[in-house]
Amino acid sequence: MALAVVAGCGNDTGPDEVGEEGPVTVRVGDVLGVPAAFLEFAVQEGIFSEHGLDVQVQANPGGAANVPGVVAGDFEIAGSNVVSVLLARNEGLPLKMVSAGTFGGPDAADDFAAILVTEDSPIQSPADLDGRTVAINTLANVAEVTTRAALENAGAGHENIEFVEMGFPDMIPALQDGQVDAIFEIEPFLSVGLDQGLRPVIAPYSGTQPDMAIGSYFSSDQYIAENPDVVDSFIAGISDAGEHIAANPDAFRDALVELADLDPEVAGEVNLPRWGGPVDVPSVELIGDLMVRYGLLDEVPPMTEVVYPSS
Repeated sequence: MALAVVAGCGNDTGPDEVGEEGPVTVRVGDVLGVPAAFLEFAVQEGIFSEHGLDVQVQANPGGAANVPGVVAGDFEIAGSNVVSVLLARNEGLPLKMVSAGTFGGPDAADDFAAILVTEDSPIQSPADLDGRTVAINTLANVAEVTTRAALENAGAGHENIEFVEMGFPDMIPALQDGQVDAIFEIEPFLSVGLDQGLRPVIAPYSGTQPDMAIGSYFSSDQYIAENPDVVDSFIAGISDAGEHIAANPDAFRDALVELADLDPEVAGEVNLPRWGGPVDVPSVELIGDLMVRYGLLDEVPPMTEVVYPSS
């Protein structure tokens, strides 16, 4: 499972420019699972401290939960999927993506998300998902958008799927108990499910478009305007962390044993996304167009309103 090395972005800002009197505290909300573990690993490795930042991570069930946290000032920066930020901006919330987060895989085998069913499920192909109940972590969000798009690309219907909101950790027991027909899991829950005999049906991220940017880190317009050096330092830290994991994937998998409370054998099988770099505008535009197609947006906001112009 190859990992692409992510190029750095932002200013090469370090402790001499940010936090001259000590590290600047940045509270960052992120999505439970591999996304939040990525940040926690970067903190453990001292990557953010090299950029003058004391990053404090809080994991939340989904990216949509991080939006009100930034708006309320509970977080300076947060991680989310692209859909959440576009929806927030469309509703008039002054938020802007500052950096890319996670990217989907080049294909289903290397993706970090998949729809799973039980081994004896009658669902044998993507077409069999239509008319079924599928658990996703947040309704009307990136899981729903990419599931619909991937099924369309596979020539399958999706209009009659019933999406059920459920936290990632709760999905596997719910599927095994028959509460839902299928579950949309990300790592490390994906590998946990596969280890327990669940079967993948489709990988919605890569099935929508290979190597598509799924995640992003965002902040408020006010915080960006008042703290551009801190934002640039965070962007540089994210890119450095992405490069570090790309060069040392096994070290991150080893860390997942503690960070995600995983069995070492399961941690060793986790599909790792790539992280970082500037916001991938083509991916944002594609997801925005899909949101319009599926009725989540009337129109895509201008990219100048939703994307921070990193240097």
